[in-house]
Amino acid sequence: MELTAAAVFAVALRFGRFDQGAGFYFYLAGPLLAIATACGLLLPLTPLRRVASHGLLLLGCLLFSLPFVWLVSTSFKYEEEVFVYPPQWIPSTPGVVAQSPYVTSEEFAGIERPAALSEDRWEEIRGYIEEALWQKGAALLGDRVAMSQLETSAVRERVVRGLWHGVLNRSADTLWAGNADQIPARLGKQVDAELANLVWESVYRAVELNQLTIADDEGIERSVIVPGASDQGWRAISNNIHLIHHESATSTASETQLLRYDLKESSTAKVEGKFAMDIAPDRLFSIRLPMRQDRSWNRFDFTLEAGGRRYVLEDALFLGQRRWQELTFKIKAKDDRDDRDEGVWPLVPATDQTGAYNVSAMMKLTITIHRASTAGAVWSKYTNNYRQAYLSSGQRWNYVFNSLYLVVLSVLGQMLSCSMVSYAFARIRWPGRDILFFVLLATMMLPAQVTMVPTFVIFKYLGWYNTLKALWIPSFFGAAFFIFMMRQFMRGIPNDLEEAARIDGCGYFGIYWRIILPLMKPALAAVAIFTFMGTWNDFMGPLIYINDERLYPLSLGLFEFRTQHSAEYGMLMAASTLMTLPVIAVFFVAQRYFIQGITLTGMKG
Repeated sequence: MELTAAAVFAVALRFGRFDQGAGFYFYLAGPLLAIATACGLLLPLTPLRRVASHGLLLLGCLLFSLPFVWLVSTSFKYEEEVFVYPPQWIPSTPGVVAQSPYVTSEEFAGIERPAALSEDRWEEIRGYIEEALWQKGAALLGDRVAMSQLETSAVRERVVRGLWHGVLNRSADTLWAGNADQIPARLGKQVDAELANLVWESVYRAVELNQLTIADDEGIERSVIVPGASDQGWRAISNNIHLIHHESATSTASETQLLRYDLKESSTAKVEGKFAMDIAPDRLFSIRLPMRQDRSWNRFDFTLEAGGRRYVLEDALFLGQRRWQELTFKIKAKDDRDDRDEGVWPLVPATDQTGAYNVSAMMKLTITIHRASTAGAVWSKYTNNYRQAYLSSGQRWNYVFNSLYLVVLSVLGQMLSCSMVSYAFARIRWPGRDILFFVLLATMMLPAQVTMVPTFVIFKYLGWYNTLKALWIPSFFGAAFFIFMMRQFMRGIPNDLEEAARIDGCGYFGIYWRIILPLMKPALAAVAIFTFMGTWNDFMGPLIYINDERLYPLSLGLFEFRTQHSAEYGMLMAASTLMTLPVIAVFFVAQRYFIQGITLTGMKG
């Protein structure tokens, strides 16, 4: 039964469906039955029971770890890898791209025989189908195939794959009806300009630039001027890169410059551009560059020189996109705010200012492309969503500081207050002790929703609304569950220790501080772990009492991040993973105390 459950589990992960047919499951059941029979006959009963129990536990662990595995794997994926069927559990890994432009088939699988056609009939018409798709696609793409200067056979293979999958997704049910000889013609008729452009954008990779604009210190955007001199405008300054001017079919600008580079012999390629400005260099604030990237994950360096000053990128930029994107390079010295959004890259003064370009009303831009190794490309791709999530949140360090601030104070408050109150209930005899302890336990039966509004009114009257006080001061008044748990633990401590301390002259506080607390380390650790996890993951409290984004903890900051980037699931999963990791780390490091804290309530005094 366990092997069968594991096999069904594996089929669900691999295929995402269970329509493989009876033959598939018949061949799958044979090896499983043989393994189960061999284990039953060869293993003694006691080891067999251990194997069965451990296998069941392992299967349960795998099952319950799936959400976290999906969370982490999604943070490594491209956008098109997230919503695919069957699900893609393992993210794709990029390889080394030494030449660009190039074509890729990473988004389209091969051409497979449709179930409606026999194998013999498929072999007869497959070549005609591919030819019909290519002829129609090449006619719609026009000069773009020739302009790419790529090998025609490679381009044809990738384009035909994309058109095949696009046609099947549009009208798969009606393609195979009627005369089979007319199938290639019917497939060709299904290809239109929209599908051809979509496929070309998916398989073609290139680095392209459009006309850039600048903004002054008042935020007014201006177009740069390219004088007629031959040494001005974009030009290649290394032998392994060439600029090709052409009309862009996918960009709104009238002219696009294609950067064709080859990094096989040299690891870097460089172009530079000189442009005239109608503002003084000291008023230059930002540069906006429409750019298409080739998803090579090669590093992209951008240098600005104007007015005798040289500026370089503060953060690493990689060619990881495949669509047109407007990149804004902002001089950080002119902007003290840390409000970087996706696509905004700060420029900082370079350490070496020797020989910086200094021509009146002119600026020089230098673009350098560095070849990435296989490990570097994989690392850049897998960490891209984490970098983008980091750069897209201007209050990120406020979120972290606020969460740590609340966690530290809440843990200290709960450990101090709960230990003192539980000491009073467990070790000191005073009138009404049992009645008040019963009242304390009765408060655990009140749902938090019942006391939410009165508590809010009290805190607002005290002036704690929109401050962090409302989130950490209540922890210094104890929690009924923790008080009950620590009271049960204290009742198990022998009275002889307390009596000996009293003979030596210790008072109540001395006994609490010198005798009881050192013996309560397991209980205090359990309280600290529970409090940490509760405070770190608390969402409702900050949502009710905090209105200023600068005071948001990570839980509420993640909610704000989701509202701004709700469609960017890779970035959202990366931010969620970063918030989840501390809780997981604390759980595994202090797992013994965590489990012990659950069992403490069953101790008898």
